[in-house]
Amino acid sequence: MRWFHASGILGMIVASLVWASPFEWAPEDYKPWSTEFPYQRNVDLTFEVPPIWVPNGGPGGPGIPGAHYEGTADPILMLSDFVEFQGNFTWYDSVNGFPFQGLIGIDNRTGNLPQGGSVVIHLDNFPIPNTEKKIWIEWDFLVSAENVPMAFYVADSNGNLPVEQWFGPIRTTQDGLSRQNIWFVLKPNPLWEEITVLFPFVPAGGYALIDRFHVATECIPEPASGLLAVIGCAGLAWFGVRRKRSHQTVN
Repeated sequence: MRWFHASGILGMIVASLVWASPFEWAPEDYKPWSTEFPYQRNVDLTFEVPPIWVPNGGPGGPGIPGAHYEGTADPILMLSDFVEFQGNFTWYDSVNGFPFQGLIGIDNRTGNLPQGGSVVIHLDNFPIPNTEKKIWIEWDFLVSAENVPMAFYVADSNGNLPVEQWFGPIRTTQDGLSRQNIWFVLKPNPLWEEITVLFPFVPAGGYALIDRFHVATECIPEPASGLLAVIGCAGLAWFGVRRKRSHQTVN
């Protein structure tokens, strides 16, 4: 188990924030949006490493492994983010026949039976009952055929579903990836939200892969800076407790 002093944790947080990750379609240009770039939460998942946090092993540091954090609230809230795979979802360093490095999803080109699965992305929020939470997503993906089904679900700590949602048109990038923007509104602001991407049926010989998943969020009204500092200290303390409990459980 790796143990981190507070300075080490903060150093890794700063390092993970050194990244320029604007959206091709910025949320403020397409939907009602209050905060400016880099927004409150700005998490860019490029899947350069497996995004699953492994207790007592795997990529160290706070947050989702390999994620690029840039939001103003990310140094506080990134500590308890995580990703889960379900079903046949897998991380791939590379996939034969494609020029991309770091992908998640299902490659069933050599399979004999259909496969299915999902990825769940958990993002934490400030424990403040603000009026609403807005979520903006831009994701790049590859599917073997237009009839491979895909579904998005957003759940939150209150058990509520989005009160508003919008799915933008799918367009093609210069690299040949499919790209889409998606917008959700939750009311009130929950303690956390989980974004699920589901590939329920990938036929034998087919594939459904995600190359990048970029998400920004904001809660309205924005929390005061003094409150953020208090929550930040509590967050660092909680992160240390979680690491300690993980160490005790493994050993």
